[in-house]
Formats: sequence, structure tokens, C-alpha cells
Amino acid sequence: MKNKNKVIGIYADTFNGKVGQTYAYMQFFSQFGYVRMISTSDKLDNIVNEIDALVVPGGADVDSPLYNSVPGVMDGRTNQHYEYLDKVLIQQFVNAGKPIIGICRGMQRLNVFFGGTLEQHITGHQQGENRVRTDQTVYLRNNSSGLFGGIDGNTLKEIEVNSMHHQCVGVVGNGFEVIGYSDLFVGHYIEEPHVYNREIQPKGGKKTVIDRYGVPEVMVHTSLPIVAFQYHPEEFNCPYAVSLISEILE
Repeated sequence: MKNKNKVIGIYADTFNGKVGQTYAYMQFFSQFGYVRMISTSDKLDNIVNEIDALVVPGGADVDSPLYNSVPGVMDGRTNQHYEYLDKVLIQQFVNAGKPIIGICRGMQRLNVFFGGTLEQHITGHQQGENRVRTDQTVYLRNNSSGLFGGIDGNTLKEIEVNSMHHQCVGVVGNGFEVIGYSDLFVGHYIEEPHVYNREIQPKGGKKTVIDRYGVPEVMVHTSLPIVAFQYHPEEFNCPYAVSLISEILE
């Protein structure tokens, strides 16, 4: 799986005054190649020529004006370092047609880049400091081309993940297709509910359509090598994510 000649670039963050990235990210992505951190102090103009794939990691909230929304009372902090790297790097990699992998905030930011929106606050998806606990069920299916995920036809496949976030994809960005959802729990407020499964059930001798609504957890781009996860596959053993990322990197 690992290609020693492949360079995986990932945003660097600041921890206790030092520039770095979490061990979980570094260890997870090292299985795909050499991991290089990218910081705002790097020469970024043509860095796409030095890196084979870009990881847009999790972190603080996406700045709400970027998706034409006003700041809400439940908005969290933003990360200006990440916002700057978003602005400089994503367009470079899209123009070059090179792979991009988004995780948590990274999925949200990619959705916004392609013209989508975010739900500014939902409940039921925060799990505190226990980042490896997998207590969220995600329902997966192939995308329309059948290229991703190794799932037969439209059969729903279930995996348990550690989804932990208070924002999520609203209107899906141009070119993206959602291939994984978690359930929309009772009590969620969401402006753009997503139907991830439509069932026909008999009711009183008539067929009744029952829609199941969910929060987008996995997206792929239909024409570019981009995959995004709302959950954190770097924090636990997730063969599905490894398979998807490997496919994007080929």
C-alpha cells in the first residue's frame, strides 16, 4: 500500500507554541507515503509541484461568511492558519487534478469551496475527549459510478465510526456525491435534511414511502480525485477509509 515516493501534505497546526500535527494523523497517513507538514511559513505558491496529495484535516469551525451565512450563537472558534492554507492550497490541487482528502472540518471546508453550505449547529455528534470510541453508525453505498467503497449495487453497508462534530454539510457542493450517512437523531435541527434511504412499506393496504434522513459522513467528487470524511478514520481502525483513500491516491 505504501508508496515511499509519494508525498502526502497535511496542514500543520500550533500546539503549545510549537508547529506540528497530531500523532494520529501522522501515523495514519504514513501508511500511504511520506508525510510532510505544510505551514503558513512555507513557500506556498507552487507547493503543489512538490506534493502528491493534500490532507485538509479537522479542527476549528469554518468561518461562516465563507458560505454566505451570518455568525451564529453556536459558532465556535476559527483557525486563521487553516483558513489561509485553505485559500492558497485547495485551488492549487484542484487545478492540478491531484488528490485531496478532507477530514471533519476538512470535509466541511471542501464542501464550501465547491459552493455548498454548512449546518451551523447540530446535536448528538459530540463525544468529548474519547476520540477512539465508535458509537455512531454510518450507512454506506457505492457512488453512482460504482467506483468507490467496494459495496455491491445500492446495498447499504453499516460501519461504526467516531463522528464528533457540531457542524455538518448542508447543501452539497458542486460535483460531490454523498455515499455515507449517519442517522439524523430526534432533536436535531437541520435546514437541509438529506434522504439517505427511501423505503416502501405497506400501510393499510397501501404502499407508503418512508424516508430516512441523515447527516453526510462520506463524500466523493464525481470528476476529481477528492474524498472526504466527517468522522475521524485516523483515530481508529477503519479499513473502509483506508480502501477509499488508497483508491483516490492511485
